[in-house]
Amino acid sequence: MTIRRFRAATALVLFVATLPLQAQTDAVEGTLPDKIFRHKIEGRPVSGQFAINGFPMPFPAGSFANSAHQASPAVYGGIFYFPPSTVQSNVNGLGLVVLNTQLFHQGTSTNALANPNAASIQMTNVYLQLYSATVSGIPVPLGNDCIFGPILFSAQGTWNAAAATMNGSGITIPPVPSTACSGYATTLNNSIAGSNNSVSITITL
Repeated sequence: MTIRRFRAATALVLFVATLPLQAQTDAVEGTLPDKIFRHKIEGRPVSGQFAINGFPMPFPAGSFANSAHQASPAVYGGIFYFPPSTVQSNVNGLGLVVLNTQLFHQGTSTNALANPNAASIQMTNVYLQLYSATVSGIPVPLGNDCIFGPILFSAQGTWNAAAATMNGSGITIPPVPSTACSGYATTLNNSIAGSNNSVSITITL
């Protein structure tokens, strides 16, 4: 065996040998409220909704929080993932429109569980992308720049052994540039941008 092959084989053995220890370390959980989410191994299910001007956009199945930690008194960052979704909204001048959307979390989050049962969350740099609209059964593409944000999700609530449930209101959605959304920016801004929005988030613990 050449020196190069020996070194490669040795490195592979050392890498494999560390895998169980790494997985075990990442999967450790403390007792509540010192709860640690599994780091990049297992996302924690997330449910709830983002209500835009009173029109609910439920978080789709498959939404989760990952790389996140919850502990008291320490607070650590985490990332949330939301699959594509739809929301039926009253768009000015068009009536009820079905919007094909997706929420993207590109910032960090702080998730705190405190004694005895207070829970809170802050999610920075959340973006709402609109892919297309369906108006009277006719699909209308909105381009790749129809992105509202950054949005700050801030919510408070309670936790128990099963889940943390939090609610927040007055969530501000910034407008998109006037040139965005295939010419529909002004129409969509008038219907979506603003602070008449709320969020409810439940994280399975």
